[in-house]
Amino acid sequence: MLKALKRSNRAADTAIAKKSKKATKAPVTVKSGGKSVVDRIAVIQAMVEKNLGKYKDEYIVIRDEDVLKKYLNECVRNKYISIDTETDGLDPYTNHLAGICIYTREQKGAYIPLNHISYVTGVKSSNQLPASFVISQFDLLFSCPELEVDMFNANFDIRFLRAYGISNVFCTWDGYLAGRLLNENEPSKGLKALHNKYCQDGKGDAFKFDDLFKGIPFTHIPINTGYLYAAHDPVITTELCDYQRRFLGRTPEEAREDLRDVSWVFHNIEMPCVKVVCDMEDNGVAFDKEYAAQLSTKYHELEKEALKKYYKILETYKPEIEAYKSKHSDHKLDDPINIASSSQLATLIYDILKTDPVDPKSPRGTGVDILKKIGTPLCQAVLDYRAIGKLLSTYIDKLPECVNSKDGRIHCNFNQYGADTGRFSSSDPNLQNIPSRNHDIRKMFVASPGYVLMSSDYSQQEPKVMTQMCGDPKMIKAYQEGKDLYAEIAALSFNTTYDNCLEFRPDGTKNPEGKNRRSQAKSILLGVLYGRGVPSIAEQLGTSTKKAQQIKDSVFKGFPAIPKFEEDSLDMAYELGYVTTLWGRKRRLPDLQLDEYEFRWKDGAPPDDDLLDFDDMNTPEYNNQEIPEKVKKYYLRKLRNAWGSEKRAIFEEANAEGIWIVDNGGKIADAQRQCVNSRIQGSAADMSKLAMICVGNNARLKELGFKLLIPVHDELIGECPKENAKECKKLFADLMSMAAANKLTIPIKCDVEVTERWYGEEVQI
Repeated sequence: MLKALKRSNRAADTAIAKKSKKATKAPVTVKSGGKSVVDRIAVIQAMVEKNLGKYKDEYIVIRDEDVLKKYLNECVRNKYISIDTETDGLDPYTNHLAGICIYTREQKGAYIPLNHISYVTGVKSSNQLPASFVISQFDLLFSCPELEVDMFNANFDIRFLRAYGISNVFCTWDGYLAGRLLNENEPSKGLKALHNKYCQDGKGDAFKFDDLFKGIPFTHIPINTGYLYAAHDPVITTELCDYQRRFLGRTPEEAREDLRDVSWVFHNIEMPCVKVVCDMEDNGVAFDKEYAAQLSTKYHELEKEALKKYYKILETYKPEIEAYKSKHSDHKLDDPINIASSSQLATLIYDILKTDPVDPKSPRGTGVDILKKIGTPLCQAVLDYRAIGKLLSTYIDKLPECVNSKDGRIHCNFNQYGADTGRFSSSDPNLQNIPSRNHDIRKMFVASPGYVLMSSDYSQQEPKVMTQMCGDPKMIKAYQEGKDLYAEIAALSFNTTYDNCLEFRPDGTKNPEGKNRRSQAKSILLGVLYGRGVPSIAEQLGTSTKKAQQIKDSVFKGFPAIPKFEEDSLDMAYELGYVTTLWGRKRRLPDLQLDEYEFRWKDGAPPDDDLLDFDDMNTPEYNNQEIPEKVKKYYLRKLRNAWGSEKRAIFEEANAEGIWIVDNGGKIADAQRQCVNSRIQGSAADMSKLAMICVGNNARLKELGFKLLIPVHDELIGECPKENAKECKKLFADLMSMAAANKLTIPIKCDVEVTERWYGEEVQI
């Protein structure tokens, strides 16, 4: 089987999951790469003929209407089609569909050219099927009952097909999502890499076109050349998806026994979510450029003020700075010292001002955490300046560049399996990372004219998931009675009343002691959720490690189900190699199975001399390049109680004898921390996706004109016509509250805020 070839118009295989969009894009141009386009194309044709010419009879080009009809009729007869697209870019709004690649069983892989252009004349190539005919035929195909549709990274292809006019396109099996569910740690994430690994045992053809096609859009590749590898993609998509079906089955009941829960997640969460994601990406969100311009002016002024403040503080150290310069004629300090230069700041802080290092791993560091620990007015001035600069470069001045010129909206790329836990991520731009504390930034996003925004979130989503999973009766009772869980935990842990652990007293006055108790309990619980150790919790609480440990012990004593859940999660990971979410998604943690220390010969083979004078150096084990057990035991004994510099000395001793000792302690500890967090965060991700499916596919909400726009972890944001806001608000809240009812027995209540801009004033309806 021919190995699939990479294409210049797609992202590299290793980044295929991040196929992204650019809001605006220049007209298609051809970059010659130092040679004329004619010469480049000639080289490509020669290379294709040499490497792929023998496969000409395996694939076909469809240019005739009757041929397309007959082929799609076979797809209907088989109730199956595999689809891929060729494009001249990544944005369905500004780029073009070069052609459609299709395959059905018992037929040849086929390529339907649609928008190829002559690289000589720049005129559209002749003998390509008209758009109206192709659209009508595919509309008929997608109306076929029980049609199975395989794709790989489906939302990319679906959106380009929609933009072309095929509005009812769908996918029933996405090979990318199935691959992520079967092994989220798989380093090979692209179609061709996965197919080569699992369907060809890594023996596929290694010929690649990446560099060959660089700078030449697929629309400019001659059809008789391009079809050879374009038609290959849907064929290998079928083969990869068929391989995956052996494990996940077409239904959970058909899946391999140990993967039935994973199969349920695939068929009932991930695949239904594909359409919702495509809809959100197509919808985009309206953006207020005028308001953004006002913010730009405001924050550039704030940046100037922050710089002036820095200079003012710097002036107070002028004698010390001048004294340093006079003693170090080779200094590289600007006048005044450049706030944007880490090296100059390090010289100022550690050499001129003689500040003691606060981080042994980075004794001359100037990062955010280090400057916060130093805590001087100078460091705070630097932090303030950087914070404003980041807001400007990342959001205020950057986001307007992402607005699509055709509709004035921002269309970002959502990756529904962005994190290994199953959590969403987004890019170009990242709408899930818009600062929440600074309301100015989010206010740039607005409702469409005549519409209102609706925001609904799961209050305490992850603590509620943990409560469900650990089954603590006191925690469950607190939620059933509508109590604040953190205050309830604080009350029982610190042996006081519930009211004494609330931020406000019953009469409405502030209760600082209660707020402190609640904050301590919250830090402990979230510390468990996110795998933070006691030192990290102590730092967050602003207290000693000893005191933080005492608080943690109090919480665990009052709620023994919490440490039991921690222990059970760790046991699950050690025993099975993975942990699971409420719905059965797996998070594999192979680093837990690592030896604490690994031993390797530094040069791949033992040295010639007798290492450490052990008497078994000439054994077969030694000659087979295995490090003898006596040697390992020798170093393991020394490492058993060694720390810091002692451990480094042992590594250096082994290194001098030709041995690398790999310390896996950090990896193991990180995997241990992930055990609980993966279960909780993964369950929360499943819950949010179920909510998106319920909301995004609800027929009544569609009738009312409601559209989902952005998922932000535990929050969903949509918009609807203002006149329908009242009904939409209630239905939106109800659907989110009930989305996880098949697993979550704890009461879930969602409050919906209605505004005209994100984090704007509440709109009365």
